[in-house]
Amino acid sequence: MVVDAVDVRFSVLGPVRAWRDGREVALGSPQQCAVLGLLLLGRGRPIGLEALVDQVWGDAAPVAARATVRTYLSRLRRALPALGDASLIESGRGGYALPVAAEALDLTVFEDRLAMARVARAAGNSAGAAGLLRAALELWRGPALAGARGQFVERERARLDQLRLVAVEERISVDMDLGRHGEVLVELAGLVIAYPLQERLRELQMLALYRCGRQADALAVYRNVWALLDRELGIEPGPDLRALHERILRGDPALGLSPASRVVSASGGSLPAGSATGEGTGDGAAGGAIRESAGSRSQTLPDVLAPAGSGAQRGGGVVADRLQAVRDRGFVGRVAERELFAEALAGGAGGFVTLFLHGPGGVGKSTLARRLADDAIAAGRTVLRVDGRAVGSSARAFTEAVGPALGIPGVVLLIDTFEQCQTLEAWLREDFLPRLPDDALVIVAGRNQPSASWRTDPSWAGALRVHAVRDLGPADAVALLRQRGVPAQLHESVLAFAGGHPLALTLAAEVASRAIDPLAVFTPARDVIESLLAELVGTVPSATHRLALQVCAHAHSTTEELLRVVIPNANAGELFSWLRGLSYVEAGGDGIHPHDVVRDALEMDLRWRDPTGYTEIHRRVRGYVLSRLVDQKFSGVEAGWTARALRSRGLPVPDIFTARRGGVAVEQDARPGDYPEIVAMAGEVRGVESARITAFWLARQPAAFRIFRHRETGELLAFASWLKLTEVVADEIAADPVVAAAWDYSLAAFNPPRPGEYIAVTGGIVRREEESPTPLAEDIGQNSELPAWTVDPRLAYSFAGLPDPELWQPLMDYLGQIRLPSSPMIDGQATGIFAHDWRLHHNSQVAADAEPLARPDKAHRGSP
Repeated sequence: MVVDAVDVRFSVLGPVRAWRDGREVALGSPQQCAVLGLLLLGRGRPIGLEALVDQVWGDAAPVAARATVRTYLSRLRRALPALGDASLIESGRGGYALPVAAEALDLTVFEDRLAMARVARAAGNSAGAAGLLRAALELWRGPALAGARGQFVERERARLDQLRLVAVEERISVDMDLGRHGEVLVELAGLVIAYPLQERLRELQMLALYRCGRQADALAVYRNVWALLDRELGIEPGPDLRALHERILRGDPALGLSPASRVVSASGGSLPAGSATGEGTGDGAAGGAIRESAGSRSQTLPDVLAPAGSGAQRGGGVVADRLQAVRDRGFVGRVAERELFAEALAGGAGGFVTLFLHGPGGVGKSTLARRLADDAIAAGRTVLRVDGRAVGSSARAFTEAVGPALGIPGVVLLIDTFEQCQTLEAWLREDFLPRLPDDALVIVAGRNQPSASWRTDPSWAGALRVHAVRDLGPADAVALLRQRGVPAQLHESVLAFAGGHPLALTLAAEVASRAIDPLAVFTPARDVIESLLAELVGTVPSATHRLALQVCAHAHSTTEELLRVVIPNANAGELFSWLRGLSYVEAGGDGIHPHDVVRDALEMDLRWRDPTGYTEIHRRVRGYVLSRLVDQKFSGVEAGWTARALRSRGLPVPDIFTARRGGVAVEQDARPGDYPEIVAMAGEVRGVESARITAFWLARQPAAFRIFRHRETGELLAFASWLKLTEVVADEIAADPVVAAAWDYSLAAFNPPRPGEYIAVTGGIVRREEESPTPLAEDIGQNSELPAWTVDPRLAYSFAGLPDPELWQPLMDYLGQIRLPSSPMIDGQATGIFAHDWRLHHNSQVAADAEPLARPDKAHRGSP
């Protein structure tokens, strides 16, 4: 069924809106609007429930996301009824679809008018094309999908905004065909401010200025955009912009051709004949352009690399000049480090003698050190560089390599890969460096921190500056991806893998920049993982050390106790000390953990080459965690911490268990004044029946309820209940289907509770998923998502009645929770009930898990 345009109209070019019979329809919350927007963008194609959840929330999908989407769809169906008994939103095996007639959706109308305008222009009807383009652009009422909120919204909004910009560019180009050069200049001035890196707009601006007799202004636009592209992205203008610049320089009369003499580009834009390829330009004109460009570029480089007027500007240069230019363009971030070194170069008060850069492999120490060396050259200093791999542990080799530095005033000595000659550290500090000229500077770059002797030696007080080189920040990481040509659509998935780690970013960018499908999600190839492991991890002392490293990568955090349990036949103390000393392993409040990139690379590699070994390591870590949970009888909060100690990557653990605290929600006991709000929230989030059940238990067991309020506003954000039941009560069974199922099963399948014991029943967290920011979900998840695993000596059995049981099933299986056969329907949705017998002692399982691992040299041979 296709929606009749007379009955219903939809808009996504601005706020997501709908009209029926001329009246606007209320579409509900921002995320409900997002679901409608997704269906409309699907153009009648079915979209599965999982795809809807993923597009709206992505990895941050809440526990009840699927149920929430079903609620949105139900509300939209009620808001948009079809004629008769049918629904505008269709459902089937493929998912949900909303077929819409072409004339009923403003986006389709916009695309149709844009296509017709291109046909008219190609036929020489510029006036008709201009009218169609204006009519298309009038459909826009602000940013696309305004008012909608979801994971996909920014991506789709950017895509549609780009489509609108293309139409604007084509309309301006057609207006210029019609001789309206002066009229478009004001509009272009505003557009280039809004889209400073859009070269097509600069072409139009330059051409309009030139046709208005303002050749100098047109050339100034080119100089400005050249400088901007170089500064922001480290690139030169594209061939079309360069070709237009050359033609303006020589006053090409063809730039003033009439519309009839123009050609249409493949993208629908127009250029003067021959301008796309630069045909017809003479060598002299081209040479002038190159000289100007090269001159502008050389001013941004250190004189030693490209001195003004040198042969490097036009032939006669060397490869080192080209390599230096590439390094300049490719370097991003590290502003604070460069400013610190610049102060030392200028001889600022309190300046240091030695800058000691340390950090894990691939974090960019050598790149930063080279950049600082370039800065020193630009400041007129002489730089001598020595690689620790070349001199090793020989003081004689080191002296031969950098001995000339002893006689060069103002020398900058760069010692890279210092971990390879770190045995010379004491000699270097006490003997060699003190003999350097008093205005010398030293840069040391290595994986390890300097020894404590530097800090305890009073003569080096204030003369040594130690700096830990960290990952790039988010903005710098994105800048690196842009500089390497990674499509914007792949940035998110590349960053999800590499974070801000420069080496991982560079390797991933090399693959992603060649992606055939820019809309695909980036996944690291084998060569990327192997390169990372070779650079970041290298070799390890033994197979047992390799196994300890795999355990450290697998666990959320590693302690000596964990290593003792998981690798019982090894020296846990020695292994822990070795791990702790690795440059890519960091210490935290609950143990040690490797850098995220190292962790991910190790896990991906082991899963690929030894899935059995990976499963065995996971089984051991799991046994240790669960033994702590059962034997030490943690509270609910501690149990939550323990569950999060298992890595969620590849495991059936929802993200909410591994999140950090957000600090938004404050947990409180429910008081009588809170009861109306709690009942109202239950009805709003889950439905009328849930509200009735909630009201019943508030009257019966008010102490069982905990609420979460906003720390600043006091708004009720969520609530949870933790019922304690000691005997079967008729009206409780009649009031609550989950309680009825819990008693039925505990009496039939378990031993009935003994005197003094009780069973516990929880319905999980009730919260407004679409209105809860991520930190709220983190706060609640840490405090109350795991009440069913609280260990109390009097607790016989626990039962958790959870909506969307399929989502929870893998985790419940993993944690030893069994699902009851019955799934009562509450508010039209099946509720899964998961049970656990807390009287069973788990030591038998823990004992089984304490068996020795497979021999490391057998189960974990090969690279890390």
